Amino acid sequence: MKYTYLYQTKTNENREGFIEARDRADAYTKLRKQGIRPYRIIGDDPVRWQPWAIGGTIAALVVALAVAVAVAFGGGDGRAPTSRQQLTGDRSVISTGLANGWEGVFATDLDRYLAAYAQPGWIALPPELDAAALAALADGLNVPLDYRDGDSPEVTLLRNIVAQMRAEMTDYLAAGGTVADYLDFLEERQDQERAFRNRALEALARAPESLRDRAKINLNARLREMGLAEIE
Repeated sequence: MKYTYLYQTKTNENREGFIEARDRADAYTKLRKQGIRPYRIIGDDPVRWQPWAIGGTIAALVVALAVAVAVAFGGGDGRAPTSRQQLTGDRSVISTGLANGWEGVFATDLDRYLAAYAQPGWIALPPELDAAALAALADGLNVPLDYRDGDSPEVTLLRNIVAQMRAEMTDYLAAGGTVADYLDFLEERQDQERAFRNRALEALARAPESLRDRAKINLNARLREMGLAEIE
């Protein structure tokens, strides 16, 4: 597949280029290895690589159970920090949010940035921020997360995930890490998750037909544990 990518130089010039890659995630990984951090990659993924095409019914049930538990134990409105996981529910709400970077959902650059990394294994396209905004990113930790009446279940789940990531970032900084280091950690974790899922797909493809069903069950158990989209 051929993709167009948009990026900024160190002198803030907007440029574009082209790259051949297996999918958008692979394109992003290749560019990062070249020292390029694109703020947008343009092109369609093959259907089998699109997360909503491979999530599966089991993943939906797992997340639905997690939301139910949050409602039961985290307050009647379901507002409670939640581990990173796949978003499920109304696909149009999720697709629109991903396409516009959850515009209008979060009050701070920090929360919009974290939301890009909420779903394990996805290609993350955080908002494009200038140097001053990046330097002030941690200030968002001083602003309460803006839960809103009337939020959809999908947005409430996303806010819960961001709440947990805020706590993770707070601990990271308290341990002596820097904001830049934490942002690099988010990228590295996302890359590792995509690589793990790709290896799972490859392992299933190599499994003998007689063992494939068992292999899929075992692989999905591991993917589910990591919050990754399961194999249909």
